[in-house]
This record gives sequence, C-alpha cells and structure tokens, in this order.
Amino acid sequence: MTSPPDKTRPPGRRLPRPRYVRGKLFASKERGIALVMVMIAISIVLAITNQFATNATIDMIAAANYRDQMRAHFLARTALDVSELVIKIQRGVEGQMKGVDLTTYADQLMMAFCGNRSEISEALGVPVDRVKGLGSEIGNCGLLPAISTDDAKINLNCAENQSVKESLSKRLASLLYFSAYDPVFNEADAEDWRRDRETQVSALMDYVDKDSTRGQSRGTGEDYGYESLRDSYKAKQTYLDTVGEIRLIRGVDDRFWTLFGDSFTTYGGCKLNLAAVDNVGLMASTLMLAADNENDPLLRDQGRLWTLASIIIKAREFGITHDKTDEFISFVKDPLESFGKWASKRGGQSGAAANPFGLPPGEKIGMVLSKTKLESIASVDKKRTYRVTAWGEINRAQVDDKGNPIFPPVRRTITGVWDFKATPQNRRKSAGGSNDGGAWVFLKEQ
Repeated sequence: MTSPPDKTRPPGRRLPRPRYVRGKLFASKERGIALVMVMIAISIVLAITNQFATNATIDMIAAANYRDQMRAHFLARTALDVSELVIKIQRGVEGQMKGVDLTTYADQLMMAFCGNRSEISEALGVPVDRVKGLGSEIGNCGLLPAISTDDAKINLNCAENQSVKESLSKRLASLLYFSAYDPVFNEADAEDWRRDRETQVSALMDYVDKDSTRGQSRGTGEDYGYESLRDSYKAKQTYLDTVGEIRLIRGVDDRFWTLFGDSFTTYGGCKLNLAAVDNVGLMASTLMLAADNENDPLLRDQGRLWTLASIIIKAREFGITHDKTDEFISFVKDPLESFGKWASKRGGQSGAAANPFGLPPGEKIGMVLSKTKLESIASVDKKRTYRVTAWGEINRAQVDDKGNPIFPPVRRTITGVWDFKATPQNRRKSAGGSNDGGAWVFLKEQ
C-alpha cells in the first residue's frame, strides 16, 4: 500500500539531503560560520594592534618631549651660570673701570656658549669647527631681556624694619604724589574700594609690617576688608616672597599695577641706588624728598621736575656716572654746567654750547639737594642685586612633508635674582679656599 503524496512541497522538487559532521546534523543555513568567526578575530586583532601602535606613538612623543624639556632646562641653566660669571666679573671691575658695565654685553658673551658654530665663526671671523666647548649643537639659549637690577626699586619688605619704616612711608607717598595719578585715586578700584593716597600708602605698609596699627595712627585697627571678600584672606604681616604678592593688597588693581608695579621689589636693601635708577617717577620722587628748600619753585612745577629727573637718567647714556653722593648733588644743581665740564675734559664742547638734553636755548634747570636728606633714602654704591631671565630652546624633530616643524620649539625659562649680601645655604668653597659671597635668592622656572 503506497503512502499518499506529500502536498506540502511543490511537485518535481526534492528535499535537501541532510549532512553529518562528527555525528551532528547541520542545516544548510548555518554554513559559513567559520568565516564569520575568522573575520571577528581579525577585527579584534586589528583593533588591539592599532591601539598598541597609538600608545607606542604617544609614549615615543612623550619621551621625546621629556628629553627636549630636560635639554632646554640645562641650556637655560647654562645661560644662568654664564650670567652669574659675568655678574661676578662685573663686581670685580666696578672699582677699577669706572662706567664699564659688562652686564650690558652679557647677551653677546652668551653666544660663545649658546650659539651654533656657524654663528660663532661669523662673529669671530675665524673657523671654530675644531675647537671644543664652544657653541651648542642641540639647541639655543640666551638672556631675555638684558641683566637688570632691583637696587633701583622700592623694597616693600623694609616695612618690617622699624628704623626705616617712616622713611619708606614717605617714599611711597612721594611716588604717588604727582597729579598725573589723580584718576587712580578719584575713582574706585576694581573691587569698588575707594581710597586716597594716604590710605593706599597705609594699605601697602600694613600688609607687610607686624604691628596691628593702621599706618601711623595709634589706636586704629588694620581693617581693610580682606575678610569680607568673596575669597577672604588676611594680611600677611611678614616678609613678601615675591613682588607679585602686592596684588593682594587693597587698591592694587590692574591700573595701579601698570603704573607702579615696576617701582617695587622684595629684594635688596632699603635705599635706592642712584647709580641704577632708570624710573623717572622714582627719580622725581627722590628729588622731591631730598630738596634742600621745601619751597623750591621746581617742586611746584611737576613738569620741570620730571624733566630734571629725565636729564639725570639720560646723562648715563653719555657715560656720566657718580661715585659719591656729593658728585650726584653737584650734577643735579646744574646739569648743563656739569655736562659742559665733563665734555671739555674729553675734547668736546664746553659751557652753554653743550646741551644734549633738548632744553630750549638759554634755559637752565637744576635743584639744590640736602646731603643729609638724600643719604637717608638713597646711596651711590655698587649694585647689590641682579635680575636675570635665562632661556633654553630645543627645536622639535618632527617635520611635515615640506620639512616644516610640526610642533613649536620646547622652551624653558628661568628667572633668578642674585644678591651679593645673601649667604648661600649650601656654601661650597672654591679651590683657593675663598668665597666672594652672594647667592641666588629667587629662582623660578617656566
């Protein structure tokens, strides 16, 4: 007996025959699973390989950056060490060669250690390919800007010294005295705090000194509202570490900092070095405090007072220097006559014909200074402090198809302040057993 025909499949078509693999039955729709597994495995391997290559590239670039930063650091230290050598040599020749300042040529001396060999050969005019120890083969270094001094600035840390506290207060008041600064004190500061000149001087002094008396007024507290600010703090009432800390003092906003920031320091002595002052405002305030006659007509004419201060500073460009306060007083009394005598000794014009300061013909300007007053606030001496900004730079090795650097150079900058009256903490004697004193009192690397 035959079975009835299967009506579920079309006539004339056979069902696929099943196949057996290792005793298991697979349907035809499961064919190609091995290929899919291989593709997945390859994708995973490619992803892992790509991640590994990316991490290796990042690590290689990071290692190169650390290497270049280290090289730039030591190039900057090289420039700093060379500047220290120049400073010490300058200290030795100051008493023997009047008017010679080697620190102004420090950047040129730096070329022998920081420039490449082609630059050194061009500067010297002779090949130096076989000379060892000259130039740098891995980068450049130098000074930016030239070596300067903090002796020509007001040291706010002197507010801790009771013996000079009163003179410092007068010094600050004279600096802020001029009418050109009236808008600063007629308007509120950035924190809407209003003050006059006396209050501003007290705020500067009280932030540093240890007592709790406001200014010179007894029985008044040092209440400047620091505790009521959004980010409250208290006055430091001790020595400042850097001059930037004065921006925490009430009234020292951007306008005040722009006008007077270059007039302050936290290093050196408590008297201005007249041989180094290049700030017209500081020089004018010095003349005002040291005037022998408090009713001198020049003190009431601020424009002429500033002109006299500018003449004193400009005279250094002609090589006119002063070794004693008496010489400075004599020059200030009649700058044109002093310049004429100085020029005649060198075969130049003398008398009234010598007028390099741009004064109108026949006009004379000068002031009689009190030696006692002048020596209480200023001195004429060797420079005590030097400020140096040394840098080192390394060019990156990565370049594009056209040979242009892909990344900017790596640069490290070290700012330091040298003080000849500071005692080194890690004192080391030289080979001869002597030490000429001095140390870096401030170092900051960027």
